[in-house]
Amino acid sequence: MKNLQDGLARIAGPATEPTREQIVADLARGQTALRRRRTLQTAAGSVFAVAAVAAAVIAGTASSPAGTPSSPQAGGERPATSSPRVAVTELVAYQGEQPQGFTLDKVPDGWELQGADASGIVIAPKGFQNKDPNSFEGKIVAQLQEVAPPEELKGKQVTVNGSTGLLTKMIDQTDGHALFVKLGADRWMVVQVWDGLGWGEKEVLEFASGIHVDENAKVSHG
Repeated sequence: MKNLQDGLARIAGPATEPTREQIVADLARGQTALRRRRTLQTAAGSVFAVAAVAAAVIAGTASSPAGTPSSPQAGGERPATSSPRVAVTELVAYQGEQPQGFTLDKVPDGWELQGADASGIVIAPKGFQNKDPNSFEGKIVAQLQEVAPPEELKGKQVTVNGSTGLLTKMIDQTDGHALFVKLGADRWMVVQVWDGLGWGEKEVLEFASGIHVDENAKVSHG
């Protein structure tokens, strides 16, 4: 399974240790590619947002607390929020075989585990056309990585099972989210929820709190 740093590596070129400033710049460029791909995908009637670079190219801001205006995102202002509200997909008890390294309490209704390895899991709608577990478009991904979210990344501080986290968004996301949860030193769980589920903070945190990482889980290295 591709990890969350693979996409950044493809953008950045030869493997060198990036600075935080370089990461932020790469994320913004990846999102420019996202916007171009979305324009082409619109004609196909896709019900899920198209994400660039297959892994998490995360930038921008999460919804601000009530009464606080959102900050501008890297690479431009957030799109207008006048699009029709997406119906919320309910969470139901997970009934399938539990993967090694991760166990699941709940999944979105009508979704299933599509791929899993020691560093992460991929969940997709049943019957979803894209069966490749290495492609994350229109799916939910949970992985471990050793890289903390850049300090420049805006978002909302949250708590998941007693651990601190950052709830944020990718540029151009509507109802999708990205969640970083600190599990220990150089150990972060990153959950990416793509557009189309209609989830808010409550649903994202409920889903993430049902992901349990055990000793078999491995941190992804980019």
